[in-house]
Amino acid sequence: MTNQSVTDGRPPLKDFLADPSWQFAVVAHRGAWHGAPENSIEAVELAISNGYEFVEIDVQATADGELVCLHDDTLDRMTGQSGIVSQSKVDDITCLFLKEGAGGEAAPFSLSRPPLLRDLLAVTGDRIYVDVDVKHFRDLEKVAAFVKHHPSRHHINLKTVVESEADMRFVDELEQRTGVLVKPIVQVTAETLGIYLGFLQQRSTPLVEGLFDSWSSFELYAKAAQSSGTNLFLNSLDEVPSAEVTDTQSLADPDLGWGRLVEQGVRLIQTDRPNALKEYSLKRSADALTEH
Repeated sequence: MTNQSVTDGRPPLKDFLADPSWQFAVVAHRGAWHGAPENSIEAVELAISNGYEFVEIDVQATADGELVCLHDDTLDRMTGQSGIVSQSKVDDITCLFLKEGAGGEAAPFSLSRPPLLRDLLAVTGDRIYVDVDVKHFRDLEKVAAFVKHHPSRHHINLKTVVESEADMRFVDELEQRTGVLVKPIVQVTAETLGIYLGFLQQRSTPLVEGLFDSWSSFELYAKAAQSSGTNLFLNSLDEVPSAEVTDTQSLADPDLGWGRLVEQGVRLIQTDRPNALKEYSLKRSADALTEH
């Protein structure tokens, strides 16, 4: 890991990904939501102050074409109100209050409101990398067009699920046309492994997110990613585990959880427990210095 102060500006994302000096980076899923509502400006600011390298946020378009940072298609979990994001006008969403943490029926309300993408990015600057999860493929063009002209564009990547060669061609063309880094998310199974290994061989990309059905598929893909110079991004989220590693397992024994991923060359780990993962990264760095 880097020893960079959280007050220092971070280098452009592509330069960071090309730097072999750091071992792995912490990606705070939906921001530091244990201390603020998920996807809120406050959750992002907390992620910055805690020194995480990346914050992941969710984005989708409203009925009137604005980009709002909400994960669910519906409003109820995080705002307690009914409605569908894509069928609601932005003013009817941003006037609501977000529930604390990950929301839900029992969660209390906060003083935070659902942020627009432009307002959230206004606080990130070059202080943290932003992993923008475009919830719907239909919104990818709109989000890329916005990020293309944003002052923080060199510290942002978009991501979307890629299921076919046509999807991959669209992602490649969009990236070349806008200059915005678009990270493909690939769902690797025993049946699709060959297809996605082929993608690695056919195109050069600095960053790929993988969802793996088994450890064996993960090992084969991770080896190929390392050989092609591709940084591999994995989830350890309990709800969406990759390669059999979860946050809960990792909290019980970090070396048998997150450590197993790092040993296979994973350089970006998305987690709902960023504080614990950050502590683990610092411990590994300290142990490595002691060994040398």
